Amino acid sequence: MDISTLFALGYGSGGQSPTVTVEAGGRLWTAWRRVTVRAAFTEAARSFQIEAAAEPGGSATAWTFKAGTEVAIYFDEELVCRGYVDRYQPRISEHNTAEVTISGRSKSQDFIDSSAVHDTGQFKNKTPQEIAAELDKFGVGVSTDEQLDKVPVYRITPGETAFRCLEKLCREQGVFPVGEADGSILITKAGKFTHAGGIIEGDNMKAGDADHNASGRHSDVIVRGQRPYGHGEDALQIEGMARDAEVGRYRPVIVIHDGDTDKKRAKKRAATRRDREAGNALKANATVQGFKDKGGKVWKPGALVFLGSPFLDVQQNMAIETAVYSQDRKDGSLSVLSLVDPRALGGKASKGGSAGAAWSSDAGSED
Repeated sequence: MDISTLFALGYGSGGQSPTVTVEAGGRLWTAWRRVTVRAAFTEAARSFQIEAAAEPGGSATAWTFKAGTEVAIYFDEELVCRGYVDRYQPRISEHNTAEVTISGRSKSQDFIDSSAVHDTGQFKNKTPQEIAAELDKFGVGVSTDEQLDKVPVYRITPGETAFRCLEKLCREQGVFPVGEADGSILITKAGKFTHAGGIIEGDNMKAGDADHNASGRHSDVIVRGQRPYGHGEDALQIEGMARDAEVGRYRPVIVIHDGDTDKKRAKKRAATRRDREAGNALKANATVQGFKDKGGKVWKPGALVFLGSPFLDVQQNMAIETAVYSQDRKDGSLSVLSLVDPRALGGKASKGGSAGAAWSSDAGSED
């Protein structure tokens, strides 16, 4: 069976815009039963799943989409995921019907899954991006749009992955390693772009829910650690603290730093942890038709979008934590957006917003 038969037997896009195109084996395919792409600000790889009808005996299908095949997925002409097939799963029933599921992740999966290999296993006075670039033996590409601090000393733990090294260093500095559409990794914070039009109850929000949850917030965030060398308080009794003025009772948390640090870096990590706790106290999910905002831009993880919903008790800018794009004949094109207060993703508190009388969107601090 020619591979085109696989997609010709699928349901197609149902006339919805944009057209979703899959590039594989040097050819383009635009019809299937269902296609889903997931992009998250908190994940360094995007993922995809394609479901298609087929015919029994389709060996050409397995060859074209065999595990390890490079694929690219486009919304109209905009690239949203470039990566590799991880799994090819054909199924056949007693009624002689056949279908296949093809799933995979973006090219950054090699950086995520593979062990960190380095001649010395040690780095001195390098930024997280510079360390990641030296560990990127896979050609993934690790860049940043932030001004990152140099790390005095970092030693690879034997057996840890390249991504584990980067993730630890990013967490300390309050930034995120994010999977990009082209398969690379960008070290960044949320809030660099704001979507047009917003998501408004009674207008373009098809469904939604919210979670106002302050159970994860603490009055005092205390980070403690040690230096790998030296003596005295500055080396052995390092402590940084950040207070959340919106928590009205004593609720401390102590975080033990698992690497080299100093007082300045410990204080920064404490402030980052406090802000993330405040941000994660407000979450929402919204389903909208199509993949793009009112300005024609694809919904982007980390971008800001105004959520206006009296019922959900949210009237403020939120950051997109996760976007799941799906297209099938029944529902057409849908985007399910997981939203958080921007501080959860390294952004700034929403100005002039509100999220119900019981939750303050202007969480102050006392450092």
